[in-house]
Amino acid sequence: MAAPTVSGEDTLRETLEEYGLTAAELGLGAETDDDAEQALLARFLFEPPKRTAIGGERNGLALDRVVKQLTALLRMLSGRSFSVAYSDPPATDNLNIYLPKAVPAPEIYEQDLLLYRAMALVQVGFLRYGILQERAILAEIHRDWVLRSAYHLLAARYVLRQWGEEYPGLKEDLRRVALLDKAGAMRVNVTAVPRDGMPGAFVPLYEGLATCLNWRQPGPEGDPARRAIRVVDGLGTLGAGGQPPATPPAQLTTILLREARTLREHFHRLRLGPPPLPWFVGIIRPEWILADLARDIAYEQEWKKGNKPLRQLLEAMGRNKGGALPPPPTPDAPKSGLRARLLARFSGPDTSSKAPAYGALRDEHVDQARAAAAARPDEELLDAPPKPGADGAREYDEWDDAAGVYRFAAVKVIEVEAATGPLGGYERVVQANQRQIKEIRRRFEALRVEERWLHGQPDGTELDMNRAIAALTDIAAGHQPDERVYKRYVRQRQTVAILTLVDLSGSTQGHIIHLEQEAIVMFAEGLRTLGFPHAFYGFGNTHPQECHLQRIKGFDEAYGEPVHKRMGNLRPNGATRLGAYLRHAGWLLASRPQARRVLLVVSDGKPEDRGEYRGRQGVRDTAMAVAEVRRLGVHVHCISLDANEGADGYLGEIFGAGRFLKLDTVDALPTRLPEVFRGLVR
Repeated sequence: MAAPTVSGEDTLRETLEEYGLTAAELGLGAETDDDAEQALLARFLFEPPKRTAIGGERNGLALDRVVKQLTALLRMLSGRSFSVAYSDPPATDNLNIYLPKAVPAPEIYEQDLLLYRAMALVQVGFLRYGILQERAILAEIHRDWVLRSAYHLLAARYVLRQWGEEYPGLKEDLRRVALLDKAGAMRVNVTAVPRDGMPGAFVPLYEGLATCLNWRQPGPEGDPARRAIRVVDGLGTLGAGGQPPATPPAQLTTILLREARTLREHFHRLRLGPPPLPWFVGIIRPEWILADLARDIAYEQEWKKGNKPLRQLLEAMGRNKGGALPPPPTPDAPKSGLRARLLARFSGPDTSSKAPAYGALRDEHVDQARAAAAARPDEELLDAPPKPGADGAREYDEWDDAAGVYRFAAVKVIEVEAATGPLGGYERVVQANQRQIKEIRRRFEALRVEERWLHGQPDGTELDMNRAIAALTDIAAGHQPDERVYKRYVRQRQTVAILTLVDLSGSTQGHIIHLEQEAIVMFAEGLRTLGFPHAFYGFGNTHPQECHLQRIKGFDEAYGEPVHKRMGNLRPNGATRLGAYLRHAGWLLASRPQARRVLLVVSDGKPEDRGEYRGRQGVRDTAMAVAEVRRLGVHVHCISLDANEGADGYLGEIFGAGRFLKLDTVDALPTRLPEVFRGLVR
């Protein structure tokens, strides 16, 4: 029997199927070998990295690729700027817009972009038309899922119809969204439900929002939904002159709630639960809007003010001292003396009597601050992570080098307070290293830049008396005076924020953990001399979803007994999933106002964790994390305690040449750590 033969066409077909390429992408139609090579490599060299879920399933278009287009579109249509962050399904808290990190697979760019536009328009429409402004309505729908879903479907229908009537160019796009299969995926809250078998009483609510060929035509049970739709569509018709009707938000929400209540009673009689929501219309989260974050924080911090008698005493002392401080002088406050004479000579008559009241100036400054906040660039808004969970954790993507994709929410970083202990641990380190600490303080003191008065300035905070007198003399003599009669006090020192990540994984048990403890105590003593904002965090995880970042000292935390107890009692535990901690530290530093932000990493070995994070996976994810942090404007440097010969290879791959220091002996860490920092800020 002859061996089977395989044709060239069969081989080509199998190759294309294996690599997911087309003949054009493989360069088969190219005229030259160079063109074929360029076509083959183009998708690998120029396409942005894909995203997948933790399980490895593929996703469609990612939000960060289109966020600039979306924010520009929303600003153009609504006249407002919106902060965009992550949430799945889409939602809003009446201030910001939350959209999914990526749409479902497969990725079809035009359709996915259209889907993102529709999701954003629904949420912006809720804000624009006041759908979620009435707190009483939010409280009512928060207690009843059937009422909430009915209200949401009617409101989404109104919003999409209004957008189409106001901007006819959007009408066809919004109609196409209803035909997209991924847009019509059904959910109750965040739980996916099958699309087939939809009760007939629900079906009319989805007209224009989602389509399904398996839905049957409803009978009389669908009449209440049809009547509600007619009412909502009547609200959405154009008024005179092609303008949308001036329906007050209170009237609109009252009508929507009335129709939703009617539907709720009808669904209850039929023993039906909440109608599912098409995925692209998102979810209404009343708890986000009803929650008073400022009040909750104030309540949690109330205990720090002391007991009630102490608070009453402090309030009485404040009243005896006159209560509020006097208002600061305004720029146009009345002037007298030599300054007034000079201004009269150089600037003409004094108009200080026309200075506005302090209250008016204060209101003007408030308005300017609000305008500046509203005008901040939208491309920076996505950098803010999504709302933290109940445990204060934040989720981060992780790079899967083998698949060449990011995995969504693969790790969860939880900030916790580091372990504490007796104060003697810190005091022993200080006593044993008094000479070294004194030398570190002396060297750090040399980093200070001279603070001095600059004389002869055209403007400044005070008059330079010698130059002012000379100017008056020139005026009396009939000469043109030198107008540089001010002086200004300057502090020409670069502002720096420094965050030190200390490896507290299980591998540091023993001698290394004591040296790390000694190093950060000595480093902290030097930083206190400079006065730079700084923080110390330790890291060690027990699970990808339990990456504990241990706060040894926070940026806004003063030195005192609690900090000293944490510094003097470091405890190792867990693994080294370094990429997650770098991303979180980068986010912490990116929010600092200082001009230069430095992230120092002290670790004793290669990034490793159980399972697939060992070896190459951990190194590549950490390298990607370093690149992401540097794009935020953070300088990253590593001090490695790994004495193995192969350490230079993975350290160079992660941090880059010249951006790490490998110590041949860990005993040198306490002295080398301050030296590295001095080199970074000089």
